Amino acid sequence: MAQICVTLTEETTAAVIDRMVDMAGIADLFEVRGDYVLDLDLLTVLRAKTRPLIFTCRAASEGGRYADSDTQRRMLLLEAVKRGYDYVDVEYRSEFLDVVGEKSATGLILSYHDLKQTPEDLEALYEAMCRRGADIVKLVVTPNSFADVARLLDFASRTARRGGTPLIPIALGAMGIPTRVLAGRYGAPFTFASAASGAEAAPGQLPAALMADLYRAREVSAETRVYGVLGREASRSLSPILHNRAFEARRLDAVYVPLQAEALAPFLAALPALDLAGFSVTQPYKVEIMPHLQEVEETAALCGSVNTVVVRSGMLQGSTTDGIGVLAPLRKRTEVRGRNVVILGAGGAARAAALALHKKGARVTVLGRDTARAAAVAAAVGCRHGALEALRGLTWEILVNATPVGSGRAPEASLVPAALHRAESIVFDMVYDPLETRLLREAQAAGCVTIGGLEMLVAQAAAQFETWTGLEAPIDEMKSVALYLAQGNGQ
Repeated sequence: MAQICVTLTEETTAAVIDRMVDMAGIADLFEVRGDYVLDLDLLTVLRAKTRPLIFTCRAASEGGRYADSDTQRRMLLLEAVKRGYDYVDVEYRSEFLDVVGEKSATGLILSYHDLKQTPEDLEALYEAMCRRGADIVKLVVTPNSFADVARLLDFASRTARRGGTPLIPIALGAMGIPTRVLAGRYGAPFTFASAASGAEAAPGQLPAALMADLYRAREVSAETRVYGVLGREASRSLSPILHNRAFEARRLDAVYVPLQAEALAPFLAALPALDLAGFSVTQPYKVEIMPHLQEVEETAALCGSVNTVVVRSGMLQGSTTDGIGVLAPLRKRTEVRGRNVVILGAGGAARAAALALHKKGARVTVLGRDTARAAAVAAAVGCRHGALEALRGLTWEILVNATPVGSGRAPEASLVPAALHRAESIVFDMVYDPLETRLLREAQAAGCVTIGGLEMLVAQAAAQFETWTGLEAPIDEMKSVALYLAQGNGQ
């Protein structure tokens, strides 16, 4: 199980000390970044310590602020050794052999930061760092594919099994978030976190409070069951908040992480290294993943879309809870049987919504930019279809946006002109980031009943939880978290 090391990026000695005092209840230890502090007084910091201290002074070539050639960096590292800092982090490529010799066997961290790629021979690099006298090896890499993340974790797993010098494996950026959360799974003594959002020392670093409270990173071990959300922008997903709260409420040794993959193939290749118990599937892989599953639930097969996968003995079993996520919120407002429903989109979520509503007796029309895809959905479901431009000529009692329009990089976009909204109709937007989309604002202004994507997310997430665990979902806790988010609070 890994401790949480909070990296301090303050620019004055006084601010470093204040932050240590403020964070003493969250941090297990602190990393003092000497390359950030303009008036650094190592002795004053040491006397004020509230937790064990790591000192480092990072070179620019490895993500720091000191010029590689600046001799002051070596002198500061030596001073930290002589003053008795608990750990001193020295870059392997620095060749500061005097610092290494002084600190070896008493808390020497040898680190390697590759800001461009993931080195090919991790084994050789690790062994060379061990031979130099590292008490802890820290490998920080830049993944250019999700396959790089898997390769790092596979190496970390093999290293942990055979014992020896502890390894801290970190992949930078959003792709690498699992390496930070799951550090304890691979025998890392600690994992790094920022003091707060906006105070990150490296891409992908999460706030300490999030690591401790939401991800319960300290409790992650080799026995922890790991779940996640697969998507191209999975780091933006709110699913980790819902599922981790659910696991905590049911006292399960499980954690749920973002699995941000640039393509499906690298993720599938990474599965053995990840050793997942299950995962959610979101844009754009809900349909694409279908041929790679060994078993598919009938409803998912009919709609040609999967959002939930259970992993059993290496076998992938797919199902969909998207239909539940659509029906549950609508049933609270109306009877769907006999209603005219227009669904915007022809992807996996649209397929699941169309099938669920059609089976309940609604009159469904699917509209898509790609009319061939819309026609394929309609043929599979048994409903009508058309191009998006046909929206102006249709009437509806329920309108569902099953596209990502209105989220991500275009939060003010909408497929529905404001003039087309009809008072008392229901407008359901599957987008939940942002929580209030332009579509919902304009619909509400026109007198429509509105349903946001967060309500769907809770309903389908509860069904996913039950699929994975066989336990009743703690729906009250999940709703409570959703309400907290809906009121404008962040993570």
